[in-house]
This record gives sequence, C-alpha cells and structure tokens, in this order.
Amino acid sequence: MIAPLLDVRDLVVRYQRLVALNGLSLSIHSGERIALLGANGSGKSTLLRVLDGLTFPDAGTFSFAGEEISAARLHNRAFTFQFRRRVGLVFQNPDVQLFNPTVFDEVAFGPLQLQWPRDTLRDRVEQMLASMHITSLRDRSPHQLSGGERKRVALASVLILDPEVVLLDEPTSALDPRSQNQIIDLVASWSGGKKTVVTATHDLDRLEEIADRCVVLEEGRLVGEGSPFQILHDVSLLERVRLISAHRHSHPGGPAGPHPHIHRHP
Repeated sequence: MIAPLLDVRDLVVRYQRLVALNGLSLSIHSGERIALLGANGSGKSTLLRVLDGLTFPDAGTFSFAGEEISAARLHNRAFTFQFRRRVGLVFQNPDVQLFNPTVFDEVAFGPLQLQWPRDTLRDRVEQMLASMHITSLRDRSPHQLSGGERKRVALASVLILDPEVVLLDEPTSALDPRSQNQIIDLVASWSGGKKTVVTATHDLDRLEEIADRCVVLEEGRLVGEGSPFQILHDVSLLERVRLISAHRHSHPGGPAGPHPHIHRHP
C-alpha cells in the first residue's frame, strides 16, 4: 500500500481552554484533492496550519512524506527549505501574508529566497501575474487593492513556487463571481493527480469541481467522509454540522418534506 503524503494521527490542538482539534486522524495521498467542510470553529483553519507546519499539536502527530513534522524538525534549515518549497498555504485573509511594497515584489519574494536567476525570476513573475489576471497591478501596493485583488496576489505568491501541496483556506471568499470562477477553474485543472490540494470551504455549489474526497469536521472531530456526491446527498449530516438548513414545505398532493429549498450558511 502506498504511504500517505500527509498523515495526522490523534491530533489535539488547544488554544488555551479551547480545543480546536480533538483526536483527529486523517490520511491524504499524493494527488488527492480534499475539501474540508464544516461550520466556523470546526477546526478547518487550524488543521491547515498544522499541515503547513505553522501550528504544532499538543498531542498526536503530523507526518509529511513519512517524516514527522515538529518544531524541532523545522529548526533544520535544509529540511525546512524543502518542506516550504513543497507545501504552500494561502490564508483566508490575504493581509496575513502580504508584506512587500509592490505586487511584483510580493510575487517575487519566494523565488528570491530560492535564489532564482534574475532573468528566470522576472519571466516567471510576469507569467504568474498574467495567469492570475493581475498584471495591471504589478507596481501597486498590495494593501491598496480590493479584497479580491489581494487574494489573487496572495495566491500568486504561493503558486509561483509550484508547490506539490496547495492548502487553500476559503479561497473564493470575498471574490466577485468572475474571480471565483477563475479560482475554481484553477483547482479543477489540478485534477488527475497533478497536485495535492486541501481546500477549506463553506461553498457546496462547486464542490464536485474542486474535490475528489470530502472530510466533514465538527468541533475538531472528523464526523463524515466521502465523495462530493455522497456528502452532498447526506442532508442529515449537512444539517447537523450547520452547513445547510433544509426547510420543510407542504404542497398540494404531496407529503411534507425537505426539498430544493436548501440554504447554505456562511
């Protein structure tokens, strides 16, 4: 059996008295696209931070490519360099990761740390700006942009390194419909094992385009797992974890029951 690329075992993460992850175990294989589903406070963002080596568990383990990730392990500069090269996280709030004076500098920051040749760096940055439709923003300060523009800059700053694993925290939030479609199309293009993608999302409408498998979290525990089709048709589970509210209606000649009036909760 092929070993998982990302593996968490009996994970517990606490923020003072708050338990964010509570005994969670999950294996993700190379090339899988996983959707993390759950209401606010279910542990999705904390799990992404663990998978990116930014948060370390109070109990349990996280392993990447068969090697346990810990604060001590990431003190090894050579190991950290390779881990950061292979795993990239795009935060829900792009302001957390944007700190350079211009959009060009932001996207170029990672390649500069890897000491790319100057000509290669410039060409790749320009290509990434074009692919994310932000070329016109290249000389502007990221903090003068709209929320959607900042999110695309943050995404470009991660994707330019072509990471093997892409972690996305609510990637379409605060985006206009056109920008949402661009992000969905990008994640959809990574199907067939091109990248390992873990997406935390509330958006159920395009789930089948961005995920091969769904993991449902509630209060830091894994409470459901299956294909997008299976999860989308498990109305009782989705209601229980507050991802939908199914309203019951009666119509002449038919019994009362839940049907298409399903409202997604933000």
